[in-house]
Formats: sequence, C-alpha cells, structure tokens
Amino acid sequence: MFLSAEKVSKKFNRTKDGASWFYAVRETDISIDQGTLTAIFGKSGSGKTTLLNMLGGLLAPSEGVVRYGENDLYRLDDKALSLFRNRHIGMIPQGSTALTNLTVLENVLSPSLIYGKQEDGSISRAKELLKTVGIADLADAMPNELSGGELRRMAIARALMNSPDIILADEPTGDLDDENTQTVLCLLREQAERGAAVLIATHDSEARSYANIVLRMNAGKLEPAS
Repeated sequence: MFLSAEKVSKKFNRTKDGASWFYAVRETDISIDQGTLTAIFGKSGSGKTTLLNMLGGLLAPSEGVVRYGENDLYRLDDKALSLFRNRHIGMIPQGSTALTNLTVLENVLSPSLIYGKQEDGSISRAKELLKTVGIADLADAMPNELSGGELRRMAIARALMNSPDIILADEPTGDLDDENTQTVLCLLREQAERGAAVLIATHDSEARSYANIVLRMNAGKLEPAS
C-alpha cells in the first residue's frame, strides 16, 4: 500500500465563532497501491476536491491520518512537508495555477527549480512533456496567451515534471476536447503502469475505462461506485 487515509474528515465553520459548521468530507478511508489508477466520481460540492487536497498535503484533515508508506503526512513540519510534496506528489488542481510571469516552459520546469536542484536533462524532459500534451509550440508563450484547455495541459505537464510517485488530479480533462481528453487519460494510465499511485476526481465518464478502481463521492462520503 502506498497512499492511505484512515478515518479522515474535514469540517468547515459557517460562522466565525464556530457555532455553525458542516462536513465537506465525512469519515472516510481510502488506499491506493502503486501501479493503480483510481477514479472518484461525484457531483460538484460532494467533497472530491477537499479529499484530494487532504491527500496532497494541502489541507490538514479535521480528524484522521494521511500516510504515504510510513510517513504520517501531517506530522511533518512545514518545510519537510513542502519538500515531500515537491519530490513525491504531482498535483493537478482545478483552475489555473500558472505562474504568470514565467513562460510555459519555465512553468513546467518550476518543480525542478524550487530547491535549486535542476538536473541534467530537465529542459529536455519539460519539452518532451509539452510535446506529449500537445502544446510544444507554446513553450515560449506566456500563460495569458493560452486558452483554458492549454493551461490545463500545461498544469499536467508541470505535475509530471519530477516523475512523482503519487499523482492527484482534480478534473484533469476539464476544458479539453475529446482527442486531448484521451491523450491525458492515456498519459495518466501510463504513469500508473510505470508504478505511480494515481487518483483522479472527475465528471468524465470516459475515465472509467482507464481506471482500476472506481469510487463515488456522495455528500462527503466515499463509497464504491455502482
């Protein structure tokens, strides 16, 4: 087992005094083995994004434990957690997270530059990833010149830059046409086949045919998909 969450939940206050609150994710267990692609389906607001953020080290759960192997993620200090995320987790969030003052190529390279440890071949790998997602010709463009779908593909290339052990993708095919949807799903399937633990949250029914395990998020609770 590579990624696991045990009895995790997340509640948010509705009011500043904490008198009113709600659970975005109710007590949930999930585990993902290396070499497995898991797809989570569910309506908007069902808790998929909150769950992925907890698994990705971006949002501490209100209760429960998130583990990668023997690492209890939220017992790491901020610096160690940031380093762990950069080395081991490829996060593909919803929306645009582009660094607007960097070119597309520089954005993709950024995970390898954060700790000043860019390796030989990094530029070649970044260019190859851009080619794989179909935007090699936009390497020198600025993010504000890209469409929503192109920004999504840049984010996917960036998430894969450090060859992460874990890939967490939130609506990775959003804004993509049918051809590029297939390209992205094939790419994520390939990452799983190479040994990564891949988890995607999606509305795209096509993802079912690429997944080893299919789950559903319903009112903050994870359950097997029918």
